[in-house]
Amino acid sequence: MKSSTKTIKRRVTVAGTKTPPRPVPSPKPREPADVVSDEAKPEDAVPEEAEPDAPVVQEESDHKPSRRKRLHAALSPKRIVLGVVIVLLVAATAFTGWQWYRHGELETARADATTAAGKFALDLTTYDYTKIDQNFKTVAANSTPGFSQQYQTITSNLTGVLTQYKAVSQSKLVQSGVVDASTGRAVLLLAVDQTITNTNSPQPRVERNRMQLTVLKQDGQWRLDDIRMV
Repeated sequence: MKSSTKTIKRRVTVAGTKTPPRPVPSPKPREPADVVSDEAKPEDAVPEEAEPDAPVVQEESDHKPSRRKRLHAALSPKRIVLGVVIVLLVAATAFTGWQWYRHGELETARADATTAAGKFALDLTTYDYTKIDQNFKTVAANSTPGFSQQYQTITSNLTGVLTQYKAVSQSKLVQSGVVDASTGRAVLLLAVDQTITNTNSPQPRVERNRMQLTVLKQDGQWRLDDIRMV
């Protein structure tokens, strides 16, 4: 009887014992990269500065254009036309500069020749019997060798007559103009009023002379080379 009672109690105890709960598996821990702290919000995160890209080094090509390609490029129509245009521009500029230089040189020659011819015209028509030799020498000194010789031959016969009649002439240049001119030769027309007195005509009389003078530039100086009354 006792044995049966123990057996019943054992069964009761076993039957009344609560079955322990089955263990619940713990959640798989997340990777550190997936864990976001509650304190660190996405907008508060400071982005890391991107590292600058490494400079790209371009390797120089070892292949140079062939001589034929370089020659073809040099002789291309565009290059030829451009070269011709540049040459023409340089030539035109040089020619224009030369023309301006020649124009300025010619203008200077015309002005100087006009001044010299005016002086020669006055020397030819101005004289005083008291110093007639000096008057003739002045004209001869400012003439070319050929004209100087002719002038002295003519005036040598006039010295006695002018002295005898006590002739005096004062001249005034009225007008002058260039007929033709270069840097070394000029032809000019001049109008000269000549006031003359002598023993045969005590009252001054005016003679209006029109003459054409040719002057040449020799040794840097303009000289009288010819005279014609017109």
